[in-house]
Amino acid sequence: MAYDMSRFATNRFIKVHPNRVLTHGSTEPVLSILDVRGFELHDLFLIGLNDSCGSIVLPSQSRAENAAAALEPAYETQVYLFGSRDGEDVWATDYTRRALDGTTLSAFITDLTLKDGRQVIKDGRWVR
Repeated sequence: MAYDMSRFATNRFIKVHPNRVLTHGSTEPVLSILDVRGFELHDLFLIGLNDSCGSIVLPSQSRAENAAAALEPAYETQVYLFGSRDGEDVWATDYTRRALDGTTLSAFITDLTLKDGRQVIKDGRWVR
């Protein structure tokens, strides 16, 4: 059984939409692209850091890969295992908008290195 995405609705900043779609932040451009490209809008948690990048948390690897395919080539995407929650795997698709020449746009902070030399943000993404 797939993970129930409605369990992510834990605070007042998360909007709950029909079909167990949850959003946080700037999500309208990505929701529109997913809808136009035929991706079924159900059972997902879309986190928009700004209108250029964010993450989509989904209950299965195949849905995460389908979301990535729907966003390409307008966005650079990365699919990965987000983690295991309540014994069930949860997958994510990170996305970053591309410029017309195919390069990715700078979201905000692209690189951040702490005083101790540890890099915590690289190319606009948290280093895991």
